Amino acid sequence: MERYRLDEIALIVASLTTPHISNGSNKGQPFITAENLNWLALDGDIHQLPKLNDTKCAKVPAKTIILAKNDVGQAKKYIFQCQQEVYIANDLVAIIPNESIILSDYLYFFLHWYQPTSDWTRLHHIMLDIPAMEVQTNIAQLLKTSQLLLKNKHALLAVVEELPQHIQNIAKQTEQHTRHLNYGFDQLQTFYQVALHKIFTGELYQIKP
Repeated sequence: MERYRLDEIALIVASLTTPHISNGSNKGQPFITAENLNWLALDGDIHQLPKLNDTKCAKVPAKTIILAKNDVGQAKKYIFQCQQEVYIANDLVAIIPNESIILSDYLYFFLHWYQPTSDWTRLHHIMLDIPAMEVQTNIAQLLKTSQLLLKNKHALLAVVEELPQHIQNIAKQTEQHTRHLNYGFDQLQTFYQVALHKIFTGELYQIKP
């Protein structure tokens, strides 16, 4: 495990230019603002955003992590990880990880756990312990799978609950399966939160006598 300051292993960028929305078109890269960041973080479709092709506006690469400047102190901070190049407005902060040291996925889950609560300019001073790349990969895959299942909870339950409409005489079994699924998702939610805590406080790596 190596300890780093965030600005030692990631470039932290705040855009200084925001173009007029009339510059948006169907060509170029998506343009993200603080106004639509929360929507994106809650599974909004990035392809529905206006697009830009403007060299005067800050463009960040795929795997960049984006936060809003003015809600760092809010109880719930929305964090979005780009899967493609995007333009960002001047009310956003972009964190571009050096993936030779820290995986974007690992940093994304760290920030979800850490939930920055100070002024955005203090992001530079966040300290974090970074395990070997193989460990980061395994942790990121575990957390990503858990998060994906939790996000799809309602859709999966709806499929089970609709089964009696298509298959006769299974209403009772469906009710039992629904209860078991709900219990399983509750357990998974607990596991996810505990895993975040143990991983990013270092408790997972402590060797007990």
